[in-house]
Amino acid sequence: MTQSTNPGDGTAVAFSDLGLSEAVLKAVETLGYEQPTPVQAQAIPYVLEGRDLLAAAQTGTGKTAAFLLPTMSRLGHAERHRGPKMLIVTPTRELAQQIADVCATIEGRTHHRSYTVVGGVGYEPQKAALRRGLDILVATPGRLVDLIEQGEAHLDDVEVLVLDEADRMLDMGFLPAMRKIVGQTPSSRQTLLFSATLDEDAIGGIRDLVSDPAIVEIAHKGSVAETIDQFALPVSLEAKNALLPEVLKQEGPKRVIVFCRTKHRADACCRRLRRANISCAPIHGDRSQNQRERALRAFRDGSCDVLVATDVLARGIDVSDVRYVVNFDVPVDAEDYIHRIGRTGRAGEAGWALTFVTENDADELYAAEKLMGKVVPPFEPSYELELGDKPVELNPDRDPEDWRPLGKKARKKREEARKAASAAARKRALAKPRAEKSEKLAEHDKPAKTGGAKAPKAGGAKKDRPSKAAKSQRPGSAKLTRREVAELELETEGERRQRSRGGRRSGRRGGGQGRDGRPQQGGRANGQQTGRDQAADRRQRPAGGRGGQHRRVGDRAGRQRGIY
Repeated sequence: MTQSTNPGDGTAVAFSDLGLSEAVLKAVETLGYEQPTPVQAQAIPYVLEGRDLLAAAQTGTGKTAAFLLPTMSRLGHAERHRGPKMLIVTPTRELAQQIADVCATIEGRTHHRSYTVVGGVGYEPQKAALRRGLDILVATPGRLVDLIEQGEAHLDDVEVLVLDEADRMLDMGFLPAMRKIVGQTPSSRQTLLFSATLDEDAIGGIRDLVSDPAIVEIAHKGSVAETIDQFALPVSLEAKNALLPEVLKQEGPKRVIVFCRTKHRADACCRRLRRANISCAPIHGDRSQNQRERALRAFRDGSCDVLVATDVLARGIDVSDVRYVVNFDVPVDAEDYIHRIGRTGRAGEAGWALTFVTENDADELYAAEKLMGKVVPPFEPSYELELGDKPVELNPDRDPEDWRPLGKKARKKREEARKAASAAARKRALAKPRAEKSEKLAEHDKPAKTGGAKAPKAGGAKKDRPSKAAKSQRPGSAKLTRREVAELELETEGERRQRSRGGRRSGRRGGGQGRDGRPQQGGRANGQQTGRDQAADRRQRPAGGRGGQHRRVGDRAGRQRGIY
């Protein structure tokens, strides 16, 4: 049976209409759920019937409750030293913990026993929990396979298998692990597969894991919540680093997530923001489980203003009340763009997203636009921004449907250019400490003069010394590694070039008005609108935007239209 709908089309109006147990209905009250979301309204009856399920829905639509509420309504209890009876496999530690938190609330009423096994923490507590026995196991694929191979995890009693964010697990290369895990479970199990999309390209490799499934498709591939306003900011490569803290200060650095393409860039962004006195924390695959949990906890309680993350945070993590999202790098995968900006504007709240676009990643923006079927409009700040000498030109009349991906030769040429630029910058960065060291050695070996002019001070000429940024990162007398020096020099290169020659500016000089039309003095003052309020105001503005008061980013006389 196939059932496809959009939000708001469901007929169920209350959880009590869905057939849930009395204990679970009490848990629903504890969780604060008032009305089932479309995916919950449609999925819960199928799960209660014992049907296999294929379900697609956007993140933030209540998928976790859609499988936990019905399964825990009908799930029995494992004998001592047995279990689990229910296995939930999910791609990231953060998502596993999120599921575990909801599960813990429900089991307070149903008296089930659950446990979570993920990487990044010790094995022994996890082994001990498995030996004691449990009803529900929440796990990431890698750690679960390790425990299976060690003979510590036994899945013979699994009655319900949930594969959450299945498309993401396949993207991350977990197909062999998933098949090994599934192979350890009984063939009579009920299988629930949740994904952002049910496209063959996304989950075709594991469709055989479900038998005669019911299908629930709430959101189609490429759909974005109507509550999210999107903007693109064309910027030159040399200005990009300095631009981020400026934008955050102007828009208000509270409840913001910044996405970067790599772990090293996320760490570098954090260092840059801290130098600008912006409270932030990185979260990516190289951070330990405790570090990632602390970062999320600090963000949720307000002690950390900005999360700087890779795409590990883009899918499935429920972080409430994110005011806006900044894509410091455009993601390579167009679907990741949709998942990233979906961190804001959740549960009907307003939010907005800003994407920095350079000449190196304009094509990725076009790919995201084609997937969404809409153009991302230009960012129009009321304050001054340094965009550099030659920010990328985005054709304002582009049609997303006309975009075609770069061919192999063009992609190869672009990648070679990226590598060459990076190598050249790194070579320049490393040359300074080498020159300094050579000069110090030369001065050390030079015989002392007995008269005449004074010997020069160690360190040589000022121009040959390492940058201030590099020195400021040196803890005490410890030396930086070659990679650290290179990174720091790359970070500040654009800033030095900006100061030396200026750059193209965007927005009005001086105070001007904020995005809500109110006077702005040095950024967001107390009492001014939040990002949600601003986004709501933007949607209520008549066509024509700001009435021509502000020059659009990228507008100039005789501008060249891009090829797209």
